[in-house]
Formats: sequence, structure tokens, C-alpha cells
Amino acid sequence: MLPTPEKEKVLQFIQQQINEQEKKTKATADAEAKAGFEKWLAAGSYKKLASQAISKDGLQAVFNFDNGNLNNTINPKQVGKMKREIGEMKDALIFEKKDNGKALSLNGDVWMDCNPVGVFRKSDAFTISIRIFLPNELKEGVIFHKSDAERLYNFRGYQLNLKNNHLEFNIAHTAPSNAITKVSKAIPPHGQWIQLTTTYDGSSKAAGMKLYLDGKEMETETTMDQLTKEIVFNNGAEPALQIGAWYRGQGVKGAKVDDIIVYNRQLIPFEVNALTGSNSWVSIASKPSEQLKPEEKAILLQYYLSAESSELIAARKQLQQLRRNYADSAENIQELSVMQEMPNPKKAHILIRGNYTSPGEEVHPNTPEAVLPFPSTLPKNRLGLARWLMMEGNPLTARVAVNRLWQNFFGMGLVKTTEDFGNMGQMPSHPELLDWLAVNFRLSGWDIKKMNKLIVLSAAYRQDSRPSKDSREKDPENRLLSHGPSGRLSAEMLRDNALMASGLLNASIGGKSVKPYQPEGLWEINNTSYTRDSGSAVYRRSVYVVIKRSVPNPTLATFDAGERSYCLARRQKTNTPLQALVTLNDPTYLEASLALGYQMAQNSNATEALTDCYRKLTGKQPAAKEVELLNQLREAELKKFKEHPEKGKGWLVAGQLNYTKTNNATIVAANAVVANTILNSDASLSKR
Repeated sequence: MLPTPEKEKVLQFIQQQINEQEKKTKATADAEAKAGFEKWLAAGSYKKLASQAISKDGLQAVFNFDNGNLNNTINPKQVGKMKREIGEMKDALIFEKKDNGKALSLNGDVWMDCNPVGVFRKSDAFTISIRIFLPNELKEGVIFHKSDAERLYNFRGYQLNLKNNHLEFNIAHTAPSNAITKVSKAIPPHGQWIQLTTTYDGSSKAAGMKLYLDGKEMETETTMDQLTKEIVFNNGAEPALQIGAWYRGQGVKGAKVDDIIVYNRQLIPFEVNALTGSNSWVSIASKPSEQLKPEEKAILLQYYLSAESSELIAARKQLQQLRRNYADSAENIQELSVMQEMPNPKKAHILIRGNYTSPGEEVHPNTPEAVLPFPSTLPKNRLGLARWLMMEGNPLTARVAVNRLWQNFFGMGLVKTTEDFGNMGQMPSHPELLDWLAVNFRLSGWDIKKMNKLIVLSAAYRQDSRPSKDSREKDPENRLLSHGPSGRLSAEMLRDNALMASGLLNASIGGKSVKPYQPEGLWEINNTSYTRDSGSAVYRRSVYVVIKRSVPNPTLATFDAGERSYCLARRQKTNTPLQALVTLNDPTYLEASLALGYQMAQNSNATEALTDCYRKLTGKQPAAKEVELLNQLREAELKKFKEHPEKGKGWLVAGQLNYTKTNNATIVAANAVVANTILNSDASLSKR
């Protein structure tokens, strides 16, 4: 998360309150385990449990289908519905006989929606139990969930899945990273009725999750334990508990379910076992307190602390509210995706003939020994790789880095194949120079700014970029550095140069991506819409332009910007008529021309204004002949717009600028034409 300083203070304050309340809650539990429990036990208050087949406290719903309907027997006004992708499916309700009652049959495509039952936040404790019959051939499918479709929102909510024939209990904001997940070590029985129960204590920790099979806690493996944000959608249409299938996902085809039970608290193990019918409160609650065995008192103590202690319940509610406050405060904080090592890395294999279904020999992380053996003291993860890259004995890192910096200024690296220093790459044109630059770069503490300064102040860079006839024949690619570099600016540099010269550039650093001008309807190919930003956001540097790989930004893509489908160390260089059409017609360049035209109109000396505009766009002083030609153009355009004002109106409105109502509109329009002409000249588009 990337909170503002103010937001971070708020979160720290709430977290401090949570930490203090957790201590108070534990202290209250310790106190109640003594005085409160003994008083409750002596009063015989526990005897009311004798009449309860299953615990009543916190019970929200029971769906048992015995009456051939989907009614919640605890609250008959709540009725489940059978649904699938296209909506409610009333004819999909199929019951089968089971013992003395009925069970609901599932086909894997239709699910039972228990709305509004089962809506819980990450700070809410809950228990969900279900009796289910899994067919022998079933290996994958969702048993129950509270989600909107399968992975549409990265599994936000909670789910109990059968995955790789193991049970997976998941509570997530965005799985698999922002979630808590446990996976059963044992395979659940198939071909028979079993009772599955999940409990959660509202702590946002994997330790607070438990999974039971037929009333006994299962051995599980924690695969993720970092739930930091809310698991509900807060969009006004909150999904609730759903059974047997989900939209765009695989359900438990051929399974049958019965006795769906939901609590708004975490049941103790004895209560979970009672759901299976293996034990009941009668055996304990019917005894006088003096006849209770130590283990029976221990069970009653667990129940008292879970459901009866008013002081402890109040402390838990206060803790729950603080956790909700934290989640609400963190809800709208911007996030940044950061890669993270898995606790248990996945195995990797050589794929026979590249076929994913034919794994061969298992392979492990390592580096080429011919480059530099990987030290045994480093961890074999991304951190270890980073340290290996920066080791003094690594011959590649510094050379590759300075070669790319050299390419930025000369258009070609000392090693032409910037992306390949291996056997398939080219040899360096100046190996000693590459080595010297690499050593200096490392000794400077990897100072990029210092290296850039060294390159641009070198005699090689400051040469005249016009090649002689002899060097043009012998060194056409300038590999021998016979003359200074020349070439067209990159896509981003062209746009940024136009914005900078016109004074429109928004130089703010950091923040979210921006959506500048682009033709309407491009994103509709992906059934999405593009809403252009407004204000100063459209003038931010090109590095912040939003990238959609399937629909690249047309202005940048036309000038060979990468589409980001893969890493690109060296861009192709093209010259096409479409590039001229972009700089002549794109709103960004027209708006920059209009801004420059308006600035020129503020100077009464036309020649001085023209020269200033030329210097802003090209970085050099115009020749006398160029000034003469541009002045002639300006006078011709000014005469035309005075005689035909309607022809100049198109030059007075561009992007977000509108100068139609200025007193000297014709002068602004004529100057805008001149500025656009300079902007489209080789002097502006190329570096020489």
C-alpha cells in the first residue's frame, strides 16, 4: 500500500489501538476464565445446553431440505435460490432421498444462493458447516463460497474448494497474495457422506482458520498468510454464501449437499463435533457442577469464553470495530504490485519438446558458472540473484549497463546487440573502452548521472554529426565513432519535447498513469472504454502514459515505442508517412503548436519571437536563411487568415486550448502554423 503521510498516521494510530485492545481482550479472557466462569458454573447456567442438539448461540441459518424447499429453518423468510450465469433457475431444483430426509443434488453449473446469509467481513468470526457427498471421479470444484464469479475479482471473499483433490480454505482480498489460505494434507473421502466445517476467528491470520472433517480438525498447510484489506465489495450488491458452483468457474458436478449451517462466531471443537451428531451437550449439561470431570469443565470453559462471557464478548466487539475501522481507512489507499517469493517455491522441469504435459528433469535456480558461479552463501531467490548481479567479480552487469547508456546517446551500443552479450551477440566495437567505462561505473557507486555526464562531455560525442564522404563509405553505421551521433528522437522524447517547448509539460514526479489524447473507439476492441484525462494530467511526461498491451497508445506506437508484451532492449527504427501525419494532426502536437503560437504573439518583434520558438523546439540557433523562410511563411499565413478568418479558426482550437476570442487571433493562428512547421522539421525531430 502507498498511503499518504496523513493516512499513514491514521493507520498507525488505529493499529496501536488494535494492539492495545488485543492485550485487553486477552487480559479479560484470563480474568473471566477464573472468576466469571466459576460464578457461571456455580449458578448452573450451563444446564440450558442440555436441550440443544446443536449450539443456538450465534446460529444464523440451517438449510436441511427435508421439506423439499430452500428455506432457512432459523428464519423462514430467508429463502435460497438456484442460479446460474443467465440468472435464476427455478427448474434446477433437484432433491434426492437421504436417510429420513432429502438432499440437494448439484450439477456443477447451477448454485444455491443463500443471500443474505453468509456476508462476513475479514474482522468477523464465523463458522460454516456442510454435509456433502463427493463423487469418486471429482477432483476439482468449489464446495461453497462468498465471491462474485470465480477469479473475476481475484477470489475476493471466502471459499472452500476441492483443488487437486485436496481441500483449500481461502479468505482473500486479492488472491493469491493478499489472502490467508490453508490446504488439507489429506484427501477427503469420496463416495460417501462427510461433514466439512470451516471456522474463522476474525483475526486476518491463518492461525485463526480451522478446517474440520467429520468433527475432527484436519492437518493443514498454510500457503499464504497476509490478509491486509477487506474481503467484501462494498458496492451495494454484496454477494452472500453460495453452494456448489460459481460463475465462470468449476463446480462440484455430481455432488449432493445437506445440512448447511452458518454461525456468526467461531465454534469450539466440541460444538463442531456436535454438528456431526457424534456428541451432544446432554452428556455434560445434565450433570451437577461438582460431578463434572476436568475435561468436561475445560469444554464448558471454552464455550463460556466463546459465547457466554458478557465482558469478553464486549471486548471482542470493540476489537472487531477497531479492525473494521482499520479496514475502512485502508480501503481507498493506492496499491503497488510487488513480486514476492513463495514460501514453498513451485517445482520447475525441463519440458519434453516444450510440452507442458510432458515434464522432464527437475531443475533448480542457478547461474551460469562460465559467467560467475553462484556463491553458496547467497539465498537462491531474487534477493540472492540481485546480490550476485552486483558482485565485484560479475563481468556482465556493469558492461551491460554502460552499453545501454551508450546506446541512449549514440543510437547504438558499443555491443550492437544490446539485448544479447552471449554467443549469438556481436563483439564490442571498442572492447577496451567498454571495460574502462564498466570499471568506472562500478567504482563510482553505480552513479548513472555521472556516467551520462562522462559520455556527453566526451570528444566522441561532441564531434560534428555530419559524416565525411570517406567515413560514410567506410563507417556507415558509425561503429568506429568517426563522427558524432545523429538520429530521430524516441517516441517519448518527441512528445515530451513538444510539451516542454510549449510550456505545457507537467513535470510532477510519480503517481498513477494518465490517459492523454487518442482516437475514440480504440479500446472497444476489448469491450472497454477509454476516458481521457483532463487538466494538467494530459501534459504529464510520456513515461506516465497508460499502457494497454492489446491496444498500444497510437501516438507512441507510430514512432516505434514498445508494446510491452516482452522486454525490449533495442527498438526498431522506421520511417513511415504515418509518422508525419501524427506530428501534423495529433492533438498533442497541434496543442503544443497553438501554445507556442500564442507565446510568439506576445512578442511585438516577430523575428525575435520566431527565433525563440525555433530554439525551444530544436535547441539551436536558426540560420539566417531559415529565419527568412519562416518569416515569409508567417506573412503569407497572416495575410490569408486576415482575408479569410474562417480558415484560421481550426488553428485556434486544439486539445484543451481555445484562443478564438483573443484580440490578435489571426496572429496567433499564423504563428501556430509556423510553430507546427518547425515542430515537423528535421531539426526538431532529429538529434544532430
